[in-house]
Amino acid sequence: MRRFLSIVLTVFILLLPVGSWGEEEISPKVSGYCLVLPGRGEALLEKKGTEPMAVAGLRKLPAVLTLCRAFDSGLIQETAGMQVSPRAAAIPGPTAFLESGERIEAGELLKAAVMISAGDAIVTLGENAFGSESVFLNNIQVTLRELGVDRTLPDCLGTDTLFSPLDLCALGAAAVKSEHFCRWAGQYREHIVHAGGRETELVNANRMIRSYSGCFGLMTGSQKEEGYAGVFAVKRQEVTYVAAVIGAKSSEDRFAAAGALFDLAFASFSPMRLAGPGEVVAENWPVLSGDRDRVDLVSHEDAALLLSKQAGQVERQMAVPDALSAPLSPEVSVGEAIYTLAGEEVLRLSLYPAAEVSLKTWPELLRRIGQNYLRHTG
Repeated sequence: MRRFLSIVLTVFILLLPVGSWGEEEISPKVSGYCLVLPGRGEALLEKKGTEPMAVAGLRKLPAVLTLCRAFDSGLIQETAGMQVSPRAAAIPGPTAFLESGERIEAGELLKAAVMISAGDAIVTLGENAFGSESVFLNNIQVTLRELGVDRTLPDCLGTDTLFSPLDLCALGAAAVKSEHFCRWAGQYREHIVHAGGRETELVNANRMIRSYSGCFGLMTGSQKEEGYAGVFAVKRQEVTYVAAVIGAKSSEDRFAAAGALFDLAFASFSPMRLAGPGEVVAENWPVLSGDRDRVDLVSHEDAALLLSKQAGQVERQMAVPDALSAPLSPEVSVGEAIYTLAGEEVLRLSLYPAAEVSLKTWPELLRRIGQNYLRHTG
């Protein structure tokens, strides 16, 4: 038999269909855009979300993300020496002013790769860390496949490759999980030190990290023919949104469109955090035949709802037996917390014992009987 506890929570859950806010809310001076909540798996708002478009310097984003993941995993050490090839030194566009034959630390190159999309720094890191540009390119394609981005790059810099707003948001959602990407994407001004003490100043083109509250990245790109593009991440009150803007007429239009997307999201929704790994969801649940009479029930995962400020009330039901039977393992689920809105299920959260519960032994049983007897006769 299961016991269902119905608890009314004064919260609201987002049930709006994708794109239901309407495009009129966002600047029309861009070709396409997309707004996502990382981990949600769909766009909250989009315009031409799946249409491949020219994205200028953002074609380098898959390469930079792949490099940052390599730093995160320890494959590339920041102090590792890197040799600059003639091919890398000749890369046009944003540059770290590397010279052919120069040796420089990987950590210095990563600053330039993330902050200004420096092609010479990206190629130098790829050639040295992966052995060749072709092997680096294979690893970039693995990154794209893992993220569900169906694009084939001709080279590690993504020359002439088109990406959709949803593609860029998928890459951005992965970038916010990278320690090394976020470390440098949020820096406005830095410098790198070359051999012999020569320095190159780096100035991040993403002005939103200084002008929009909570913005910590991620990357921008621009070309005269392709317009202005950007992928941006903002975090407030434990909620992170990622937005992509493509084909803006000017730098100002790009930032205005991204800001409008974030403004709308924060004005329309608020988070409800349900639980985190190891956090108690239900206290002192009864246990039969165990070496303890009660045990807390916990979550093994992060669980949250994105709540619309104009929807209905959410209810929580605890679908757990009236009393659990020992033995119990912290690794085996004993039931679920089920969240519903207007009778419709919106989220299930598996629950686990907070501690192991063993079967009660005869000596333990006799000891408890004796304790109960003394307690009642004393």
